[in-house]
Amino acid sequence: MYFNVSNDALQKVGSFNVSNIHIIPYHSQLGDNQVSRIDITDLVIEFSIYENIEHHFLTGDMTILDGVGLLAKTPLTGFERLEFKLNTPGLQKGYDFSVLTGHPMFIYNIDNRTQAAERTNAYTLRFCSKERINNGQVKVVRSMAGPVEEFIMTMCREELGTKKDIMLEESSTITKYIPPRKSPIGCIRDLALNTQSKKFNNGGYHFYETSLGFNFRSYESMFCKENGVARPVMARFSPKSSRIRDQKGNKTMISDYQVCTTYRVKSQFNTVRNLNEGVFCSKMITHDQFTKTFNEKEFDYHIEYEKQNHLEQDNQGNKADGNGVVPFFNYKEGKTISDFKDGTIFYVPNTTKQFEDYEQLPEDKILQKRRSQRIALTSIILEIEVPGFTGINAGDVVHFTYPSLTRIHHANERDTDPYMTGRYLITGIRHMVDIKGRKEHRMTLELVKDSFNISLPEENIDLFTGQEREGDSYLQYELDKSL
Repeated sequence: MYFNVSNDALQKVGSFNVSNIHIIPYHSQLGDNQVSRIDITDLVIEFSIYENIEHHFLTGDMTILDGVGLLAKTPLTGFERLEFKLNTPGLQKGYDFSVLTGHPMFIYNIDNRTQAAERTNAYTLRFCSKERINNGQVKVVRSMAGPVEEFIMTMCREELGTKKDIMLEESSTITKYIPPRKSPIGCIRDLALNTQSKKFNNGGYHFYETSLGFNFRSYESMFCKENGVARPVMARFSPKSSRIRDQKGNKTMISDYQVCTTYRVKSQFNTVRNLNEGVFCSKMITHDQFTKTFNEKEFDYHIEYEKQNHLEQDNQGNKADGNGVVPFFNYKEGKTISDFKDGTIFYVPNTTKQFEDYEQLPEDKILQKRRSQRIALTSIILEIEVPGFTGINAGDVVHFTYPSLTRIHHANERDTDPYMTGRYLITGIRHMVDIKGRKEHRMTLELVKDSFNISLPEENIDLFTGQEREGDSYLQYELDKSL
């Protein structure tokens, strides 16, 4: 998306367009039954907008410096709407929270109200999508039968009452669903966890909102297209200098937009969590009450890895094998780390013939894959701060060049970490717009990856077993007598 913006449209790094910011009260101020608007543009210091594939709705907060007694003149009660637009110059894509062309946000909270100066208050307005409010007002009380994506679309339109665009990945799961008087999001969450993609061997879906609307997609749909070819990266970030110029000596604004000012690795691996959650391997025991039978199913990371699509693929953009985040090596007496299936055991009911023409949600086919895929994907979590840009969203793929931090001996050596450099999935975005101070738009991206550009080293020799000194065993009372 960066590559489609003209250099001339970008005035400076972090530039932005923001409309007037209005609060729309729930009542008519003039008593004429017309929508009223209160312009608070001059009171706003800064605001943030949040997208995250683990969260279902857009949220945000806005810092207000109020020296005009706004709260005394117009009491805010938590039932007001917030109206404004935000976009990067040269882009139509952005956030449209206007009444006429978009969807206003809902102000649900005011907090941190303090005295900033004499007769001046500072406080924070917190806002969210109206659908989040709608979700707390209704329960789903009807049964549904058919493809899961049709359930999702129906609940979005009817129970959540959304008029926004909805992007749905087709599934192969056709079931009958009878919700136990749950909220729409509770139902969507249940369905998303156990939905099988029509094109991919995935484990579950995500339901989330971006500036484009609502999404119901699997990880693999975010990684690649339906034919398995890797999705193109939307941006290439690196902690390089911002003083890059083209061959004519002109400053390249688009290149400056992809300079990472700060970065940190929030997590690189967590073996204890991976063991407990069944990333490496697991065993599932199912029970069919109709046929009175038990079955066992084993999951092996190294076997299942090659059946799925991942962020890092080969040079042709197709599946690559052996480049996962779990190394293949002789862990103990000829066994790999994925051979200890009894470490994590799941118990799942799998009763057949509950409905005549429909299958139940295929939890027994998805649970182990889902747990392994989701936890493995968050083994590496990177957080970077870059110039603000409304052309990318949570769920997009970007490239990040991670410096090797080693001494460079030759001019042709690359200062890149071969494992941490590569394709990342954006799981979260925080847009930070400073209106009064630096007048700058910045954003923080949370990035994750489930594979490497190159494979981890393999080892056939057992370097673990018998390498430590054998300890002795003692009885405490015997030790007491010897003292």
